[in-house]
Amino acid sequence: MSIAINLEYKPYVALYRRLSDALRKAILEGRLGLGEPMPSVRDLAESLKLSRATVLKAYEDLQIQGLVVSQSGSGTYVSSHLPGDLGDLLKERLQEESQRSPASFISASELSQTGRLLKEVGCKQQEEHVHLPEIGYGGTPVELSPAREWKSLMLKHCDIHEDDQVPFMIEPAGLPNLRLALSNYSKRRRSIECSPEEVFVFGSKQMRLELIGRLLLNPGDVVAYEEPGYPESRHTLEALAAQVVPVPVDNEGIQISYIRRFSKPPKLIYVTPSHQDPLTMVMSMPRRQELIEYAAAVGAFILEDDYDSEFRYGKPILPSLKALDHHDCVIYMSSFWKILYQSLRLSYVIFPRCLSQPALLVKGYLERHLPLIDQLALTDLVNDGHLEKHLKRSQRILAHRRQSLILAITRHLRELLEPLGEGGGTHIILNFKSGISTGAVSKAASLVGWNLVSTDSYYATETVEGQFIVPFADINIDTIDDTVMKFAQLLREIR
Repeated sequence: MSIAINLEYKPYVALYRRLSDALRKAILEGRLGLGEPMPSVRDLAESLKLSRATVLKAYEDLQIQGLVVSQSGSGTYVSSHLPGDLGDLLKERLQEESQRSPASFISASELSQTGRLLKEVGCKQQEEHVHLPEIGYGGTPVELSPAREWKSLMLKHCDIHEDDQVPFMIEPAGLPNLRLALSNYSKRRRSIECSPEEVFVFGSKQMRLELIGRLLLNPGDVVAYEEPGYPESRHTLEALAAQVVPVPVDNEGIQISYIRRFSKPPKLIYVTPSHQDPLTMVMSMPRRQELIEYAAAVGAFILEDDYDSEFRYGKPILPSLKALDHHDCVIYMSSFWKILYQSLRLSYVIFPRCLSQPALLVKGYLERHLPLIDQLALTDLVNDGHLEKHLKRSQRILAHRRQSLILAITRHLRELLEPLGEGGGTHIILNFKSGISTGAVSKAASLVGWNLVSTDSYYATETVEGQFIVPFADINIDTIDDTVMKFAQLLREIR
């Protein structure tokens, strides 16, 4: 244990008394808490360049004052209760701290224009945050993570003997072997023909969107954004001073006819074609082709967020937009936190060839150092086939859990819901019939412990009453029927 001690210069005062006074002050200020261990004599002597005899004498002085106690074989501790007036002084200090007025913050007018914008967007994001611990939404359950394989790979690469790997820590686009692995993986899984030089690894999903926005958008540039759509990505684009325009979606995806009516063509079009977030529908093939042709005609880039696209139920996976792009206008984003671990924040972007060189320079400025061990482990996870084995196993388990949930909903809630839509991913959408409020559904779900997430924060304009996300990745198939039955009974009473 170490603590900062300032030995005040006091002429004609013995050194041990100056030390005991400094320690006494630390105790009364709370830097050494009641009942906490004191620094060892050896450590304190070394840090202050004093003799052990001086430190021992200071501790003896504190013990005489009743400020510390010595325990044989254990060490010296601050007393649990300070004697007399010293205890009163400590109580007064604690009361003063509790009554201290809250810190005054700089006013918005004193911030820069960018600072005011970031503060406004930050407040909005805090209010609309959708990944809350109490609702368990947004990540992979522990039992569906490839824990054994990942642990083995992490341990393997923690013992680094390969000095040739260390210099690659400062490769802004990521380890070359990982970029090659992701290039090959994207060809197999998403039909994307790309070179490793077009693949960029990021340490966070936020940073990749920040880079894309800074690279392409000027203040006031129009971004066509799905409505409803993931709020955090929308906030990131708003923080770049872009004009984010909500575009409604239908059963085939984003409505391009709506975008055509813009007075100013968009510079960027943000879509989740393989799994619309949050409504889960898949963009049709004609709509995909129409979107690419429109973007190429007006000189826009398409930002394809391939979020939660790995799992499909009963229908084949369509090629990604990037795989269909013959105009070099699609930017493809994907990540691993949803299918592997919430704590694994590595993600990647496949840039169009025309953007690869400037993107590399900007990446080197914004984010250069990436976690080496995570990258090495992920490279092996992809190359050795562990990732695709994990996806196959998870697909089977998730399909079973999804079916159990749908059966329970059909059995107990059919007359209260609009027909269920199709889709993939790890959640379904419930649209409650007119007359059933969002508040009533939330209250009933809370009482029975069922994780339902309102879609309100996904809408930039008017929300849809009674529309909820229902995660099923971590449901208990043995109890879900009983939970839905109790929820239905409560909802009939509350509504």
